[in-house]
Amino acid sequence: MSNPVNPALASMQDIQTPAEIGLWPLAYGYWLSLIILIVITTLLIVWFRKRRQVGAAKRMVLTELATLDQNSPQFAVEVSSLLKRAAMSYTSREQVAQLSGDDWYQWLNAQTNKPQVELCKLLALRYQKAQLSEDEKQALMLHAQGWLKAALPLRKMSSISPKSSEVSQC
Repeated sequence: MSNPVNPALASMQDIQTPAEIGLWPLAYGYWLSLIILIVITTLLIVWFRKRRQVGAAKRMVLTELATLDQNSPQFAVEVSSLLKRAAMSYTSREQVAQLSGDDWYQWLNAQTNKPQVELCKLLALRYQKAQLSEDEKQALMLHAQGWLKAALPLRKMSSISPKSSEVSQC
């Protein structure tokens, strides 16, 4: 530029560009967003693990119910025993283990919103001399699965006494 058009421009120096802005350090807003994201992710992982752990007994019992031998003469007794074991997975042994007969049926009904009258009737047949028919066994299996899916995990009010007047009769 030996021949400048404007002599005032000749005295000026070239423009100096500032250094490039780097990623670090991050602004406070990014740090806050990152912390919130980590906390939410951690809470979701803990929630999913706990939910899976709570449902583990239910899944195990449903699998075991599906593998029961329907031709066994003790099929109804095995189903009742399986329901009782499932209930004891979610509540204290003292609360469920001693229940039998009408007290057991009332406790089963207290755990669901809809009374399981058919399940109770089929379980009541378990000590009859005549074995359950194939249709009764199939119905017992379906109603037991329905109860397990509807009642487990047990609600917080499962501490209702089986002799409570709120519990429906079979």
